[in-house]
This record gives sequence, structure tokens and C-alpha cells, in this order.
Amino acid sequence: MKLYGKRDVDHRRVIGSTAMCMALTLYATLCAAPAGAETRGYVISWFATATNSQKFEENCPENRNGGQVNLQIRNLMDIGYTREQAVAMANKEGGMEVANADRSIRQRIIMRARVNGEPASIYNYPDAVEDPNIETVTGKFAYGFDLGGTSESAKFVDPETGDKVDNQLWRAVGCTESFDAIPPVMPYPEELAWQAMTDSAPAWLIQIEGEDLSKDGNVTVTLDRATRHPKRDARGEFMAGATYVIDPNPRSHNVLRGRITQGVVTIEPAEIFLEAEMPYYAEIALRNTHMRMKLGPDGKLSGYWGGYQDWRRWIYMYTARPANNADTIGLYHAVKKMADADPDPRTGQNRYISTTYRMQAVPAYVARADGTIVAKSFMGTGTQVVQQPADESQITPVAAN
Repeated sequence: MKLYGKRDVDHRRVIGSTAMCMALTLYATLCAAPAGAETRGYVISWFATATNSQKFEENCPENRNGGQVNLQIRNLMDIGYTREQAVAMANKEGGMEVANADRSIRQRIIMRARVNGEPASIYNYPDAVEDPNIETVTGKFAYGFDLGGTSESAKFVDPETGDKVDNQLWRAVGCTESFDAIPPVMPYPEELAWQAMTDSAPAWLIQIEGEDLSKDGNVTVTLDRATRHPKRDARGEFMAGATYVIDPNPRSHNVLRGRITQGVVTIEPAEIFLEAEMPYYAEIALRNTHMRMKLGPDGKLSGYWGGYQDWRRWIYMYTARPANNADTIGLYHAVKKMADADPDPRTGQNRYISTTYRMQAVPAYVARADGTIVAKSFMGTGTQVVQQPADESQITPVAAN
């Protein structure tokens, strides 16, 4: 299918009025806000592939993928052990720990791909490994949005809205143990990578601007990358009311038109790009992006982002290195098969897959590089702000690139 607003993602261009605004201001200042407009700021505190694992037996009735032990049995069989031998190793006391610790066995598992007849890493050459044909989701429900996919039989039903939605990524991965996760638990590899990345990588910021965010009306949603990593409170959670400076590099600057209806923010479909950091995803780059974010009474923001993304870029987090007991090869082939948009004109292989992420954000002050506060931290109705914005004179200006 043809994707909405398709463009060359490598150029990271910002289109339409956003580009005009940035060209006129050189990103040193923001477009003028309407008089009397309210702007709330947020820092993203939770972001992961949206899972719907509450009824695993309905999603995956065959339950043939199994867990980590089953994966290890399959890996051992792939390097020449019989099923009886592999099962015996798994059932022997400490057997899997011994197998994992044995460097020669581990190396044979990793180097079991064949390229030009020679051993090669499965992480570098996943297409050179036979597809294990893992079970994929056949259940009815998944979070997401109707992205315009043409196959009605491939659509799920969103458990919140009741709408038909496109989310083939969930179909591909939802029967694997790594994605058997119910929020606030993230999928296991993503949680490990998120915790490793967030304390050293620049935060992601959201601004929501409208005449009165307590009422229905049009809004502008702005996404940016901060210059510094998120701040945590004494409990280790993302601190509400902290101040962040927008990175003036336009690479991760996105301005989206939207609307707030009964406390829920949605946007007009658009293309977004947010630079990320390995070992997390290299970026969040979505075409035909949809959003559904609820403004909570505690001031927090939570909801879903969906769209089409390059499936190879998504799976790279799993193929870039050993994937923490995730079935790397099974996931790779399943995601490749389930890709549902943007066919390659030469091979016919779809290059994009419908995807949904779950997100949360906490209130934050957002400042420009010159120290000007452009979005306030709204701590919820009837709640006093417990932290004042940093004095503009104390914010170190950031030179534009």
C-alpha cells in the first residue's frame, strides 16, 4: 500500500509550515504562539512496543513457541544435537546454565548461519538462517489505529476504542515470551535497553499548546529531543516538574496539528522522527503517525502512538547483538513476513510494518536554548506545583549546530 506523506526518511526533512517556521527563525526562536494560549510541557517517561498479553491463550492457542528453555532446545538442535540430547541438556540440573556458559556451544549457536559456505553470525546474516516459523498472534485484539491497510482480515480490534486497527508488528511478536508483558512491565529486551539508555541519553519532550486545554479544541503538539538525559526522583522514577532545554538541532523537531476531545489528544496523520540511542532503538521514525494521549488528573500524559515503520530498523535492536533470550531469528522472520506496507518495486517485499507504541510522560518545564521557558509543568487539577521552573539566567545556553 502507499504510505501517507511518504518521503525520504534519511533526509529527516520537516515539511509544510514547520519547515517554513524553522527557516524563518533558524530554530533560534519558536513560531509565535497565539495570545492567551496555554502550553504544557512533558518528558517521556515510558515508551515501548504496545503489548496485549492479558489473554495469552486466546492470542496464541497453540502455545508452541514456549519460553527460554524451548528456545535453547531449538538452538541446540540447529547446531546438530538430537531432540533427545537437547531436551536432556535442558532437563539436567543446571544444564542450560552449563550450555550457556560453554563458549564453544555458544559460539556454534551464534555462528550457525552460512554465507558462501562459511560459518557466519546469525545476528549479521539472519536471512541466512532457516525460518523457525514461530507461532504468531491469531487473537482478535491489539492496540493501534486504522492506518488504511486494505486487508480487513488482517486487522485487529482495539480493546479501548473498539475500532479496527492495523498492528502487524504485534501479530508477529505477540506469541514470544519476551512480549508476554502487561504494563507497567515492558517487553523484556526493551526494558533492559530502556533502563540502560535513559540515564545517559537525551530525553524526549512533548509540548501541547491550545487556547484552553481543559476544554475541547484545536491544539499543536510539538516533539523534541532535549540536550540532557531525564532526571529521576528519590524513588528512581522520572521527576515531575524538572526543566529541560530543547536541542536546537532540527533533526528531532516535529510540529503536529491536533485536537483535544474530552481530555484525549489526537493528531492529524503525519510523519515523525525522534533520534534515539542504542542499545534502545536507533530512532522512532513513523509514517502516517496517529496518536491518542489522555491528559490525566495527576498531570501525566499516557496513551499510544502508531504508524508505519521500517521493519529492518525495528528488528535491528534484536539482531545487533545477542537478544537477551529473545528468539532473534524467529522474530526477524516473523516481522519480515508480517510487513504490510511499501513494497520494494524490485523484490515485492514490504519494507514497512504497522506498529503501535505505548507511552507515558510526566509534567516538565520546557525551555529554549536561550533559557526562555516555552512550556509549563502542569501538575494536575487542584495540585500545587512543587518545583518552580529554573531561573532563565541559570540555564546554560546551548549553541545551535
